[in-house]
Amino acid sequence: MDIERIWKNTQEELKISLAPAIFQTFVLKTQLISLENNIAAIGCPNTYSVDFNRKRHYDIIKNALDNQTKNNNTLTFIVQESLKTETDTSNTPLFSYTQNKVSNSSLHPKYTFDTLVVGNSNNFAFAAAQGIVKNPGLSYNPFFIWGGVGVGKTHLMQAIGHELLKKNPDLKIKYFSAETFGNELVNALKTKNMNQFKDKYRNLDCILVDDIQFIAGKEYTQEEFFHTFNSLHMNGKQVILTSDRKPSEINHLEDRLVSRFMGGLTVDIQLPDYEMRIAIISKKIEEKGIKITPEAVEFIANNVESNIREIEGKLQQIMVQSLANQTEEIDLFFVQNFFNPNLRSNTYDLTPKLNPRHIISVCAKHFNIKTSELCGKSRKKELVTARHITAYLLLTQINLPLEEVGHLLGGRDHTSIMHARDKILNDFSTNSQTRQLINQIKSAF
Repeated sequence: MDIERIWKNTQEELKISLAPAIFQTFVLKTQLISLENNIAAIGCPNTYSVDFNRKRHYDIIKNALDNQTKNNNTLTFIVQESLKTETDTSNTPLFSYTQNKVSNSSLHPKYTFDTLVVGNSNNFAFAAAQGIVKNPGLSYNPFFIWGGVGVGKTHLMQAIGHELLKKNPDLKIKYFSAETFGNELVNALKTKNMNQFKDKYRNLDCILVDDIQFIAGKEYTQEEFFHTFNSLHMNGKQVILTSDRKPSEINHLEDRLVSRFMGGLTVDIQLPDYEMRIAIISKKIEEKGIKITPEAVEFIANNVESNIREIEGKLQQIMVQSLANQTEEIDLFFVQNFFNPNLRSNTYDLTPKLNPRHIISVCAKHFNIKTSELCGKSRKKELVTARHITAYLLLTQINLPLEEVGHLLGGRDHTSIMHARDKILNDFSTNSQTRQLINQIKSAF
């Protein structure tokens, strides 16, 4: 029996069923160690992954493995040190032959693909980044990444820089902010060192420019950047830019720059969805060595529906408070009291009251439809919208498997439920009315 092949096929099935960020964080790094007498030993890189997979993914992993073996298996999850060695790269320095290059390029050592969490909000941008690494200057040039504060634009951009240096340490790569470019230009004008300034930026193989919107309204800075851009682009050099909005929406940005920025590939990165927030939190606690329960992680993910920086900030505060309280393991009760310190431990009910029937009932009532209609076959527009939101809430509020949600909502397959989830996640990130609607429904739980 080829257990490596069995596990690879099992992972391929799980890749379809699970959200990308969840698969990448909890399943991709696992390994089937043994399979004897229908008992499967699955290796995980750390104790947190063991706990999370056992508590949250047991049934879906078991079903996928059963499909491959045609047997009824029992799963056991264990820590496998070799996986930790292979996957724990957060504190490992970059290859020695690139260290000087990394320093000269101003790249942050931790902003690599190894530490980047990929999910629904940045999946397309990540795929494009992989194309750039394979063919710098040819695929997607310029590459324009836009999105709100703290969604990971800088991380993705610098990760591309790291990968390019790994492939070719001789490449001249430079990361800088648009503000730095402007300040250095002013200084060059004052000191009459314009030739030196031009040489610095126009003789590079790849530029990574953060917050390009800051050159808007600055005529001479835009003029100089226009010529820098043209010089690099015409010579097949890679240009990567980030902004808080797409080029056409940057006020007081010259039309010629807008047209050039949009001449390559423009992608947006949205706020992280629920699964991605779980993956981000899990990645951070793995890096910091924090002991925390899966239930506590899910509570944090549900209560910090904002950008990555806020998630990291809240996690840091929780960690500091746990150290101050000499808490060995952060559990659900601890984080509940962190978010609402006025709760009394003797009156707070840790038992979740939500169940599928209650969520379906509340959603039906909110949309003024019958539960039989909500869970039926009709494709009327008002029913489809209500059904999508109900599916989203069943998945995010009580973590039901995709298959079970599909069964509850009229016997739909897991791909239909995934589509519903992704649509609502996207709407939740971009549409304030959708956020308000979902929060109203949640408040009725």
